[in-house]
Amino acid sequence: MADSVLMKHVAPGLGCIVAWALFSSPFKAVLQVRASKALGSLNPLPLVAMWANCVAWLVYSFLTVDVYVLASNIPGLLLGSFMTISCYGYADEKTRNVMLQGVMFFASIMTAAGIVVSFGRYDHAGTVFIWGCTTVFILLVFYSAPLSALAEVLRSRCSASLYLPFAAMNVVNGLLWTTYGLALGDSFIYGPNMVGAVFGSLQVVLCMVYPSKPIERKTPPPDDAEMGSMLYDNGRPSD
Repeated sequence: MADSVLMKHVAPGLGCIVAWALFSSPFKAVLQVRASKALGSLNPLPLVAMWANCVAWLVYSFLTVDVYVLASNIPGLLLGSFMTISCYGYADEKTRNVMLQGVMFFASIMTAAGIVVSFGRYDHAGTVFIWGCTTVFILLVFYSAPLSALAEVLRSRCSASLYLPFAAMNVVNGLLWTTYGLALGDSFIYGPNMVGAVFGSLQVVLCMVYPSKPIERKTPPPDDAEMGSMLYDNGRPSD
């Protein structure tokens, strides 16, 4: 009885808190982006995946009437929308195109799944299965999105494009929801979250092996007027 309460209520309750912390972990970095008006080394793809992930899980919670899944993803949807739009506003053209492609990709996947479950004449179990598969796919993309910078991390031996708090929260979040999914016997919950914990662990290892290095700012060379002034000052006799 105690184990059942622990796995079915305590674990998802803590999972909600950790999920909120996970979704808010990039918030400070995004505020810095807004303050500096420059994206810098922040990788915005996980934010796009966060937005899509929360939309998919909210629909799944409606279908399964799961209050824990519902409560954990509402803040993520709001934060994901705010942070994605904020980063898009200060990204360069190439990054904007990648973000836009990500939004359109996820929107197309969810729209296609919605059409299938709406017009396919499936019973409730069939509807849950199809949308569950869609949600699992999006969640795995969300968990693996930071690894899009893996090649750059290995090349530069610097994890600046990874965000350690985000990765650590992924590990804890994945383990808690895996526990809850196992208690319910819901493979759509425990399966992808188990994989997510592994993805998060890999990111933590990369952050530890290749710590982020401070960005060196180079002083721009003086222009002709400044050079002339410097030469004059250096050659001027002292009083």
